Amino acid sequence: MVNKQVRDIVEEFMRYKKAKDWDEAFDIEEKYEDQPHGWIHWEGTDVCMEINCKCGCQFYINSSHAYHVKCPECGRVYSCNGHIELIELEEEPLQNVIKG
Repeated sequence: MVNKQVRDIVEEFMRYKKAKDWDEAFDIEEKYEDQPHGWIHWEGTDVCMEINCKCGCQFYINSSHAYHVKCPECGRVYSCNGHIELIELEEEPLQNVIKG
């Protein structure tokens, strides 16, 4: 019950998260400090992302250096958080495991 309440509070906060510019967005983005996490380095690598805009538009991008995305319908610009959550698995998948 507590986890659902916390999740609901976080989701409500995230729904209204807005920043003036990239620097401010970086300051308020989730960084998963003291938790397992990754950091995406855009070094000429491509990404395929499904984007869901606040206006309801869903669109896809296939690009490199995806630091920011712009909605083709409403024109909102979003900063892409380079920090990604890592969730530990109890069972290793049989494929698509990248060894560091």
